[in-house]
Amino acid sequence: MKIAELLNNEFPEFKKVIETSKLYGIHFTVKPQGIYLNRCYSPKVFEEIKRNHNTSFDLNGILVFEKKSKKHIPLKLHYFHNSLTIIHINDPKKFHRNFDLNNIKVEEIEIKHLNLQNPDKEIVLKVLKSIDEQKLNLLDIENTFKIEIDKKLFYTILDMEDGNYIAIDKQGKIYRLNHDNKERVKKIAENPIGFFKIYSGLKSELENMMNV
Repeated sequence: MKIAELLNNEFPEFKKVIETSKLYGIHFTVKPQGIYLNRCYSPKVFEEIKRNHNTSFDLNGILVFEKKSKKHIPLKLHYFHNSLTIIHINDPKKFHRNFDLNNIKVEEIEIKHLNLQNPDKEIVLKVLKSIDEQKLNLLDIENTFKIEIDKKLFYTILDMEDGNYIAIDKQGKIYRLNHDNKERVKKIAENPIGFFKIYSGLKSELENMMNV
């Protein structure tokens, strides 16, 4: 939280992710040495996190005061979904004793983005393999993610930007997912070809059926 506050102007998303999640566990890693932080989210918040915070990067430029040397020591931090996930540090179990965690300063921030694979995207592309590229470009496939409802998996293909989605299953059936509707899941097309008969690229074409 201290780092999120110090970097709030540059990275307001850090604080937002912390405030919408809970610390689930702290673990110590051996190779390489460090501290692994595990956070948990409600299903609705996790959908938003994966949609808008789909990131993986190392962050340098944060220094913390070491009590023994009386110097500020640089930390290498790893962020996933804009949440601090790994602190790379020697002797991690004594981190809170060796350093003054209230004495943190910021130097020049350096971000190294890492490739973030999306296995859900590969599944969706496989299901939509018969659809031409022009139609695929009308969908939000790049940031697709799976949602489980009543033990059934759905993969988002359109973000309706109000917390609701158009999704596909592994059989190619298309559904509207509305978290506020009594019937959260409703099939709107038997297959992608049928879906593109009612959708030509404008999300407004689907608004009426989102609430049915």
